[in-house]
Amino acid sequence: MPSFSDNFENNSSGGYNIDLRLEGIESFRKSLEKYFFSEATVRNCSNNNNGVNLAVELECNLSLVEMLFHFNRGTWGNFKQNSSSFVAILDKFRRENLITVDIDELSILFKDTRIIINKIYSRSIAEQLDNILREMGKHYVHFSKGLSETPYEIYVPVFEEEHTATDKILFRNVEVSNHCKKDYFNFWGLYFESEDDAVIYDLNASHLENGDLFMLSTDED
Repeated sequence: MPSFSDNFENNSSGGYNIDLRLEGIESFRKSLEKYFFSEATVRNCSNNNNGVNLAVELECNLSLVEMLFHFNRGTWGNFKQNSSSFVAILDKFRRENLITVDIDELSILFKDTRIIINKIYSRSIAEQLDNILREMGKHYVHFSKGLSETPYEIYVPVFEEEHTATDKILFRNVEVSNHCKKDYFNFWGLYFESEDDAVIYDLNASHLENGDLFMLSTDED
């Protein structure tokens, strides 16, 4: 498993603050490993005057279907009714530091797919992860093409940007304003081995559609 000291110290590459330290990083990582049966890696994604955004990767020795089975039984993620262990351990981590700490990206690597969830408002990933996984279970039969093919990457969420003159829909993976939790449950971006380009899954219509996916990023909170 990755080895970290309990104080996480950035190097100076990428413009990061060499004096930045986060208290309790090892405890946070171990809690993630415990609840998600995974090897956890935590790294600095970006930092600014408003705080630090982290990228968290969980490597789990389950398939997506196996995870959903254990999630529904309540044995993966330690999610409880009306509460979330993820929220609790993130809030504990935040309280241990004088600067604001949040998760900018959560990547969960399973045996057959990778789920990439992006932050769209403060604490959005921790607050909405259980709802995202619940919707993933409900929609799995639809976005897996009738259980015939599991996408090898799932981006949550993507945003409809515009229609071009040729009526092709453009999507992007990060929106820069007006974030709210329902935005996680409109469109997801999927990559299949059988498809050359990204496929967009419309959760409201339970429908796969073609569209251009532009991978963007933002430093906004």
